[in-house]
Amino acid sequence: MTSARKRVIVGVTGTLTNLQALRVAADSARERDAVLYAIHVWETGNDLESMRATAHKPGVTTRLQLITQAFDEAMGGAPDDIDLRTVVVEGRPGYRLPRLAHLDTDLLVLGAGRPGRWTIPPTARQCLRQARCPILVVPAPEMARTTPTLARGRQGTRQLQRVIADWALTDKAA
Repeated sequence: MTSARKRVIVGVTGTLTNLQALRVAADSARERDAVLYAIHVWETGNDLESMRATAHKPGVTTRLQLITQAFDEAMGGAPDDIDLRTVVVEGRPGYRLPRLAHLDTDLLVLGAGRPGRWTIPPTARQCLRQARCPILVVPAPEMARTTPTLARGRQGTRQLQRVIADWALTDKAA
């Protein structure tokens, strides 16, 4: 009897907190010698369509590019030392992710939502209720929690890159 390879499944949205979850998921895949599935759930309200039906819809390429961009922003590109699979599936994340992470050996990694909030976001709550595997909910990085201007999704990521670039320039000049 052959055993299935371990999987780490991470939802991808591209928010600042999600970029942290991507880094943690990649590290977890390395530690577990697992396949990393980066999944973007395309919210259309249709939870019943199969992944094959979603794959042929217009707009899937754009969503796959979102995954690529998220890896670029999180760690400078997709890790080449991990078996990485990118998936776009239609539906609601709180419904789809627990169904995709259905094996006991899976690990589902999610971002904790917007920085500065003390509550678990609805998607993570629904996944916690329905998942059959362990779930790791990753908080926002420290910088995102302490800097209000960075808590605005993609715009916050660009702002973070500018802050780091400014810091690097002023550090070398000193």
